[in-house]
Amino acid sequence: MRPVIKLLLFGAALFNGLVTARLFKPQDVVTLPRPGAASLSPNGTFAVYAQSTYHADQDKSVKNLFLLNLQTSSVSELTPPSFDSAQNEPFFLDDSHVAYVQNGQIHVINLDTTDKPYQLTDFPVDIANVKYNLQSKMLAFSAAVYDDGTLEGAKEREDHLRATKKDTALAYDKLMVRHWDAFTQEKQNNIFTVNVEDKEGRYQLANEVHNVLKYTGLQSPGFPSGDASDYDISPDGKHVAFVSKISSTRNAWETAQYVYIAPSSADYFPKAINNQIPAASSHPVYSSSGLLAYLQMSQPQYESDRNQIVIYNPATSTKQLVAKDWDRSPSQIMFSADEQILYAVAQEFGRDKVFAINISDDTITTLTEEGAASIVGVLPDGNLLLSISSMQHPSLLHTLDPKTRHLKMHPASDKLMEHLSHIDFLTPEEFVFEGSLGDKVHGWLIKPSNFDENQKYPVAFLIHGGPQSAWADSWSTRWNPQVFAGAGFVVVAINPHGSTGYGQKFTDSIQRNWGSYPYWDLEKGLDYVLSTYKFVDADRVAGLGASYGGYMINWINGHSNRFRALVNHDGMFSTLNSYYTTDELYFPEREFGGPPYHPLNRLVYERWSPSNFVQKWRTPTLVIHG
Repeated sequence: MRPVIKLLLFGAALFNGLVTARLFKPQDVVTLPRPGAASLSPNGTFAVYAQSTYHADQDKSVKNLFLLNLQTSSVSELTPPSFDSAQNEPFFLDDSHVAYVQNGQIHVINLDTTDKPYQLTDFPVDIANVKYNLQSKMLAFSAAVYDDGTLEGAKEREDHLRATKKDTALAYDKLMVRHWDAFTQEKQNNIFTVNVEDKEGRYQLANEVHNVLKYTGLQSPGFPSGDASDYDISPDGKHVAFVSKISSTRNAWETAQYVYIAPSSADYFPKAINNQIPAASSHPVYSSSGLLAYLQMSQPQYESDRNQIVIYNPATSTKQLVAKDWDRSPSQIMFSADEQILYAVAQEFGRDKVFAINISDDTITTLTEEGAASIVGVLPDGNLLLSISSMQHPSLLHTLDPKTRHLKMHPASDKLMEHLSHIDFLTPEEFVFEGSLGDKVHGWLIKPSNFDENQKYPVAFLIHGGPQSAWADSWSTRWNPQVFAGAGFVVVAINPHGSTGYGQKFTDSIQRNWGSYPYWDLEKGLDYVLSTYKFVDADRVAGLGASYGGYMINWINGHSNRFRALVNHDGMFSTLNSYYTTDELYFPEREFGGPPYHPLNRLVYERWSPSNFVQKWRTPTLVIHG
């Protein structure tokens, strides 16, 4: 564990006397408090965030708000925890008023008084994905509505259906019918705007609500996993930029998602600014002067194409491609106050790093080297507020000086810091070996608890999903490597061909090669570990994977006999069957070269289908599926 983190965690538990560390257990994964996304006060003094905590004894969770003073690095509980109500999506209306969503409506609390929180909105339906523009005092939020585009109409329709409809049947005339575990509904997410005003220290709505997407057939945030990053408000509050996927009979075959600009007053229809590129775009974000940056992919049907940064000037309708030769795929961008720098988050070598990109000459500076970072905001003094996690701790807030790259970690809530202080998190190591195509392949290794180099230990060989994903130095509430290490296993987690963060060519190489390059990487990586680390027991290796990792478990079962046991969580068994049952047809067509009803394409599906090798399965396998 990094020394600064150990020191902070030790200090959080001093009141308990000597710290007695224990190993990380599965129960900790679900009971450890989970901090959410933070929001900055305009003056940069405070950050507010929601934190959820699961109570196993009652099988219930609480979610309440915490306030971090960035000047004193002190954390206080802003709202009390309760099983009856949860607070989420907090943000600042000004330096002393915090707003948040509770029971689907916005509430406000005054930091300068002891007054009870009050309810700001009373809309007919629940809202979410709230953003606020300080300059124009404008709220924006999303709500699911029907074709008439009104909140009142949505409530009336829901009440009518609840009273008259006796079944749950839905009729569809186009795909997608379902996306992941959510069935497509008749109502769609729309973005609404409304202004607020401060009347004698108490906020209230100042005008009628406007539906920015009314009568357009567009949807934003996207269904089912879109969020507030799908849109942004211009600095003067006059426009909203948002992304929306195409709405047509080709929806299940295409990833095309365009950036639109619309008036916040809804006076005229939105205009697409990049619909000449039939690929995905995302994360629109305005600068202080009104420039609009967003992320743009170029390959149709491909969710894992490289994101490139585009800056659009609404005044001249011109575009600038930033750092076009940078072989990384950013997932988040934000302007500096002077608009000379774009801060970007991108995966690189098993980390989510923060980079500073000089807009004028494309010079790129790496600002963080370890962990998985996201940008909360730019402080008035030019520093960045980041949220950083690692394999050894969940997300914690940090202040970064981009000039010196000095990183200061802030504490979390007492409950979280105390919980962390009692756990001995094991330190991950790294290794690199020569994999398929002569490429260098990167992997992680965590030694087990109470490690003794003279003993032999079993191996938990973890295989990630995606397949375009990666094992990173980040926290996970699902497949957390610390759980396996705490149980006495050597954890091995390799990022084979197809993984992200090692260049786009490395990511793309898995296409039409699901069972070749990645499988060979995993086999070679296991060979490397067994020959390099003498404490690894070659006779006790268990392979575990989910999604694509589960596919690879099935593939391994038909091609390797070196594993003692296998665990397959939601893994593909038949590539052909998966094509005809998936809701995302663009995914298998991109990965396997097209639809399988064409004879040449079918050869690729058949070649990489684990179902064709069941006769060779010999290894005991735990299958988890839902």
